[in-house]
Amino acid sequence: MRMTAYWKIVSKRLVDCMALHLQLCVRNLVSKELEKEIVTELMATNGGKLELMLEEAPSVAAKRKRLNASIELLREAKDVLSNIMGNVSA
Repeated sequence: MRMTAYWKIVSKRLVDCMALHLQLCVRNLVSKELEKEIVTELMATNGGKLELMLEEAPSVAAKRKRLNASIELLREAKDVLSNIMGNVSA
């Protein structure tokens, strides 16, 4: 009976160790070998993929332009309100 309980624990431990070993192997593969390939692919001057990744999407540029216009309008409104409040208090 003890041997059966022990064997269940050992078999689960073996499964866990195999999963951890596979995870370690994949992590090492990615960090050592694939990282070099990814960096060379991104930094390649002929493809310019890094520049493509860093370019801003047109929708984001349009949103930023609208937000900047809104900020400018709010600043102007603040100045007008401060002038009005200055005239009222004086």
